[in-house]
Amino acid sequence: MTAPTPHSALGQTEQRPAGIVTRSLAAGIDLAVVIVVCSVAYLGLALARLAWAPTSFTWPDVPFLASVAFAFAFAVLYLTIGWVTTGRSYGGYVMGLRVLTNGHRMLRWAQSFLRAVFCVFFPVGLAWVIFSPKRRSLQDVVLRTTVVYDWHVVADS
Repeated sequence: MTAPTPHSALGQTEQRPAGIVTRSLAAGIDLAVVIVVCSVAYLGLALARLAWAPTSFTWPDVPFLASVAFAFAFAVLYLTIGWVTTGRSYGGYVMGLRVLTNGHRMLRWAQSFLRAVFCVFFPVGLAWVIFSPKRRSLQDVVLRTTVVYDWHVVADS
């Protein structure tokens, strides 16, 4: 069997929808990735200031809203790229999850971006998984996606 192309249907056995615990753990891992990247960016800014003027160095005073905007923008970019390329963020990879369309196809750029925006700005939508018979979040319902258990790693061709 050859590896599927990024936008073809995944030719594997039936995949079960992921539950709230696994999806919450994956989201927590993704949040940790965003926090680490934002922290490294801040330290990089501080290092640049130190290198530029070592005798008058002070820690950067980044406005709170700028920090939040950077974190949200990075989170949306990070999730969009992960979902459109492999169907997984790092949290999804660790927890064995994949985001697909309802037709079990890979997401395209627009759908992936909209889902990322929805997940970052309305994370409580994940709680709908508890009430949904098909284990779908509000993001999944609105954007016609599903999150499935999928430990299969698609080999690079």
